[in-house]
Amino acid sequence: MVDEVERTIHTYNRMAARYATHPVYPLERELDRFVALVGAGGRVADVGCGPGQYARALAARGLQVVGLDLSAGMLAQAAAAGTRCLVQADMRRLPFPSHALDGCFVCASLLHLPRAEAPATLAEFHRVLQPGGVLYLALKEGTGEEWVDAGEAGERFFTYYQPSEIDRLLREADFILVDGWISPPGPGQRHRWINRFARTARLRRHGSSTSQPSPRPQSAN
Repeated sequence: MVDEVERTIHTYNRMAARYATHPVYPLERELDRFVALVGAGGRVADVGCGPGQYARALAARGLQVVGLDLSAGMLAQAAAAGTRCLVQADMRRLPFPSHALDGCFVCASLLHLPRAEAPATLAEFHRVLQPGGVLYLALKEGTGEEWVDAGEAGERFFTYYQPSEIDRLLREADFILVDGWISPPGPGQRHRWINRFARTARLRRHGSSTSQPSPRPQSAN
């Protein structure tokens, strides 16, 4: 059986130096919204941080950031660019105690897992978040799964989602949706981006637990 993750990570290791030179998709709105939800000084993980551009952007906005990636090549590029606090780890088995983080920033990472692994991985994000912790997801809009050619480096595996599907998966993992929108494809891309912000389902306030209501996320700009 093909291991989609292992093969994709091998490709990222081979393309890491080239990938690190690509222009970063502009996420100013998404970064600012995540920081506003987490709060100043929050402890967060950039899950699938790649060469570390967003980890550095989050740190510059005042968060305490750990960058995680399974690709040693990507982590080397992140370190060379000055990204601090990097760990090689698998998002399906995060190296944190339960309730250790205030936020998980998961940009274009979950989409490399087979669809069947998404529920357990969302549950893992929930496990490491504090009550009321924030999850940000960026996923490619579409249907199905496929291998995408990356030239001489190999191939990468992608799973595509519809907004209604990821919203359902988040609810089933005991997250509460708090915001979301659809962004256009980046240069050379063919898929729109689904952005979702969610909190763990229960908050602690003054020693008690309460459920937080949430507005319906937008399905488009």
